[in-house]
Amino acid sequence: MKAACRSTKTSHDASDALTTRHRSFVRHESARAFTLIEIVIALTIVAVLAAATVPMLKGFQDERLAREPVTALLKLAREARMRAMQEKRPYQVAFHATGFTASRYFNPYLQLTGLNEFLAAGEAEPAVESTIEEGDKTDVDSGGKSNNTTELPLAPPAPKYDEYWSEKYELPKEVKYQIQHWYDAEPTPLEGDMVKLWVFQPSGVCQPLKIHVESPSSTFDVEFAALTADIVKETVDLR
Repeated sequence: MKAACRSTKTSHDASDALTTRHRSFVRHESARAFTLIEIVIALTIVAVLAAATVPMLKGFQDERLAREPVTALLKLAREARMRAMQEKRPYQVAFHATGFTASRYFNPYLQLTGLNEFLAAGEAEPAVESTIEEGDKTDVDSGGKSNNTTELPLAPPAPKYDEYWSEKYELPKEVKYQIQHWYDAEPTPLEGDMVKLWVFQPSGVCQPLKIHVESPSSTFDVEFAALTADIVKETVDLR
């Protein structure tokens, strides 16, 4: 009788162990199937987001390229204004058919020929050297002293500026633009040998300016402030 009971108990234990292994196998298979479903869903979401993001990134890239002339003009205007204030003399941005050039202000009736001559002279001009005379320098390492011939304090030498400094931006061939000063009744297209100036005074003040930039893929209408040469209004049309 005891042997029969033992046999029955052993049979029950084996059955329970088999049932436990079966449930564990079922749970393992179920978990693995659920993980695959999650991966498929995740990949689907990534694909959808990528499909939506690529056109958006392309749009940002297209806008950045289309905005490049405006960005370049803003950079040159700030540089010209800063130099005018530092050197206490006027600077300018000269607009012409192929782009615009920043330099010191040297001719109120500037034409394209004169601008090209100025740029050519700048390329041939040697680099700006220090205004301190060689005899006035002190060689501290060798114990040298200043060779001043008077005991009175000398005024510092006047700074020597680069008379032919310039920065130029060339417009892409398919881009056309127009500018409008406050006294112009309508925008002026830049064509042929025409040159229009945007002058920055030693105080930093400049004329307010509007510019219309048009390309096959976009149109920009930008207004620059008189005091800071910053953009105060902008209208963008991306085709």
